[in-house]
Amino acid sequence: MIRIALSVLTLAVLIFLHNSIISTGLEFKLSFTFSKILPYMLEFFAVCLIIFNVYRQFLMGTSLTIRRLVSILILFGGSGIAFAVNPIYEGDFSHQYREVALYGENADTFQRGLTMIALPGCPFCFEKLEEMKRVKAIYPELPMYVLVVNDDELAAENYREASEGMIEVELFPKSTLLRNIVGDGYPNMMYNSGNKGSKLINWNNSGFGSASWDFILEEEGL
Repeated sequence: MIRIALSVLTLAVLIFLHNSIISTGLEFKLSFTFSKILPYMLEFFAVCLIIFNVYRQFLMGTSLTIRRLVSILILFGGSGIAFAVNPIYEGDFSHQYREVALYGENADTFQRGLTMIALPGCPFCFEKLEEMKRVKAIYPELPMYVLVVNDDELAAENYREASEGMIEVELFPKSTLLRNIVGDGYPNMMYNSGNKGSKLINWNNSGFGSASWDFILEEEGL
């Protein structure tokens, strides 16, 4: 019983520390995709440990059908709890982008690095800003910016305060062409590799995930 209790406790601790495990993986500069998957792998291992200990304690002399049934119940029950507490969202591992070319007076709108186009008062934008800050703390050499639409200086000031001086915040240029190019959904992400002749990479609000961060870091040689 002690081993079963310890394995259940291990699963509970891993579920509780799910986000901390991701952050630790990033601090060790593992890939974003692997860091995102890592806590799920550990939680699955803990569920398998529960099954193993239950098997040794209670199922050794039972029929094959009962052993399989109990194992399946524990597997789906434990994994279900882990995913319910820390669900995987559609965009978590996305890397759906399009290439954009800007010319003339708009050519220099986006500086080298990653820029978030944000909407005033957008909770998803502030959530993405927190993610950008975590990445900036690990990779300070990666240029990051926020451009706030609707010419709202008060909103821009809110983003500056939230960025804590880690990320430069400015207003989005007054350009109908640029607004049309950016596309729908906020936050909208734009990456400029700084290579002459290269097109900008643009993600909508659901297309930017862990694989996108891995792409940017590879492009930056980090």
